[in-house]
Amino acid sequence: MADAAHCLSNGETLIGKIMKPASRARSTVYFCFANPPGFSGQKAATELVMTGLRKRGWRCRPLPLPLFDRSGTGRFALVRFLWAVLVAWSRCLRLLISPGSALCVNLGQTRPAFLRDAIPLLLGWLGLGRRRLIISLHGSLFMNWDRASVDGRLFRFLLLKAGIVTVLGARQSAHLVALGIPADRVRVVINSCSLELASTAAVTAKHRRADERPVVRCLYLSSLIDTKGYPEYLEALLRLADLPGVQIEAVLCGRLVPHEFSQRFIDATSAENWIEQQMAAINRSVRVKVRWVKGAVGKVKSDLFTSADVFVLPTRYPVEAQPLVLLEAMASGCALVTTRAGEIPTILDEQSAVFLTEPSTESLALSLQVIVASTAMRARLALAAHSRFVKHYQLDRHLDVWENILAAPARSSGGGP
Repeated sequence: MADAAHCLSNGETLIGKIMKPASRARSTVYFCFANPPGFSGQKAATELVMTGLRKRGWRCRPLPLPLFDRSGTGRFALVRFLWAVLVAWSRCLRLLISPGSALCVNLGQTRPAFLRDAIPLLLGWLGLGRRRLIISLHGSLFMNWDRASVDGRLFRFLLLKAGIVTVLGARQSAHLVALGIPADRVRVVINSCSLELASTAAVTAKHRRADERPVVRCLYLSSLIDTKGYPEYLEALLRLADLPGVQIEAVLCGRLVPHEFSQRFIDATSAENWIEQQMAAINRSVRVKVRWVKGAVGKVKSDLFTSADVFVLPTRYPVEAQPLVLLEAMASGCALVTTRAGEIPTILDEQSAVFLTEPSTESLALSLQVIVASTAMRARLALAAHSRFVKHYQLDRHLDVWENILAAPARSSGGGP
């Protein structure tokens, strides 16, 4: 299945190259997306596209929608949230008087998200027409729905309002068709990233230097939601601390995020206490040292990827899609240890990553012990992943595909609701 998705990715890239719009005159594109208080992969992916398209001459206008802050307190938190939604909806009324523009809606996949996102989506459908309406799907919760379910029917109703629906891989595309979305409206648009691409020589040199020094550097970087695998990462490091082998310098990077898919901790305080206790136990060992970086952006984030030999994401997140951090690790020349959750197998294969047999502490500790012990293995995996990124997932290719999608209505005639 990953091979099919890989081929489809190549096809999308080829289309983007062949059918790039001839004119540099660009219309306005509105991007509607959930705007949470902290980091969001969906938001980051949307901002990446907006920034890139602006540099190519497109007029991109954000239409952010609030996301309820689960960490918020106070009796009026819900009232403030609902008011913010009403204000955001009012800004979307401009879609009724923006002929010639296009709208891209990053559709959420819960019933509250359907309600929140349906208003701008329907306003766009009425004001711009179906052909100028694009829905992007960044999660994978819909993969659990069948056509007859309530969620499946609501989802299908909204998707059929769009001329194009983008997904992250071939499995998602096939499932949309099974839900009743016409195949000619579905496009696979694989994620990319803006992190500076390391050269092949730099990747080779990084792992050669790793062979010359007695320390291997491991990195976990993601939102700290327990189903993303950070507890298993710390527990695996503690197990390695008791085993003989090369020394490990590890980084846990991310902020604690209250989430409905958290399973191990009841709140951020209990999670933070557990992390501190686990790190203290690890750091008492001679072999393994770990530090916690509570969020990183810009050069700090880039430096973490550049210095890391191994990137670890043992995710079992129920709605995992295609984590941007894996693409960033590929671009930076890291050896990857991850899982087959969501559309991860679309961007990685057995030659470019170690896939855990299960996202457990035991499986991760065993895989890390093997990969930490072998410089040759790390270099082979890193170079294979880096090569895949260079050939298929660079930002320019990603933007080519988006330009082709957005220019399609201009090449066609008419098309109303």
